[in-house]
Amino acid sequence: MMGKDIVVKEQWVVVIDTLCEGWQAWGQASDDVEVFASEADAQAEIDYDFDDLRRNQIESGMEPDQEPDAFAIPINEYTRGRKAVWARKN
Repeated sequence: MMGKDIVVKEQWVVVIDTLCEGWQAWGQASDDVEVFASEADAQAEIDYDFDDLRRNQIESGMEPDQEPDAFAIPINEYTRGRKAVWARKN
């Protein structure tokens, strides 16, 4: 008897690469890591936040950043080699 193939859709997180601690996911500081259903969803959130950051920098007279510090990676790549506990909130 052959079972059905189970297809697991890959989830994504947005991270910032820090010098001291390596990759830090958005929401990690508050123990509420943001998980996205697709790379496109994660990238859209990065773009939205970056556009807001640039607008604020320009309005305050600062030189705006040229590109975002954040990038999207698959969640399995983020958790590889880490002790991670994921709990679903109800």
